[in-house]
Amino acid sequence: MDPAQVAEDQRSITSFYKSQPPLFDGTRRTVSLSAWLYDTKLIFRTSHIVERLQVSLASRCLVADARLWWMTHGERALPDRTWAHFRALVIARYGPIPGEGAGEPYRDPEIYRDMQHRRYQSLVADWRAYPQESMGHYCRRFQEAMLPHIPQDIPNPEMQALVILRNGLPPQIRQYVTKPMLGMTVGDMIADIIEAEMVGHAMQAGVEAEVDGQDAADDIDAPEDQPEDPPIIDISSDDEDDDMEPAPEPGDWDVDSDASSVATIEIIV
Repeated sequence: MDPAQVAEDQRSITSFYKSQPPLFDGTRRTVSLSAWLYDTKLIFRTSHIVERLQVSLASRCLVADARLWWMTHGERALPDRTWAHFRALVIARYGPIPGEGAGEPYRDPEIYRDMQHRRYQSLVADWRAYPQESMGHYCRRFQEAMLPHIPQDIPNPEMQALVILRNGLPPQIRQYVTKPMLGMTVGDMIADIIEAEMVGHAMQAGVEAEVDGQDAADDIDAPEDQPEDPPIIDISSDDEDDDMEPAPEPGDWDVDSDASSVATIEIIV
């Protein structure tokens, strides 16, 4: 790039920021939007900002919701980087402005149609349910953020709406939304989605209850630990057996023994 042009661009950018350009946070108060667009354009004129720098500088003045919208959808939906197209895109998203109908896009149908299709394609590419999002919230978000942006000049827009709505569901819900879509309305599918969410919750609760019941049954069937039999202790002593004299056989008794011996024998018998 020509060094002189770089220096001129730097001078213009410095002048723009010295003018303290207003910020736009994406609120839907049309007076705020109208004032922001007017003041920004006025600074462009007084600071002599060339056309090729205007969109870049204006987009840096977007904050909060407007900044998020620009980063995720707006910039990709812009046909070309001109102030007229940027202004039309912002009005289409956050307008209309009183006195301009629905905004500048209607003044050029081709520009409006192209922006509408780009915005639609950008939304479809990222459309899905958030993690842990309830299906009631998901369906309301679809009706507010997606449905109004489906172009009516595409083939069968009603069917396209149903396909987008169903494809954005989490797998554990989508598996229960199986009714044929032919002849179905968005309201019909929303009712099916809410019902599918309840079925999914019931199925999950049943699985958890079955697992808990099986765990409890396993605890009941498990055999209790039986105490071991006490060891058998042999109290007999081989040494004692060896020291004992064998009992006399009857034939060995001495009949001539004295009385004390006889008495002893009788006691033994």
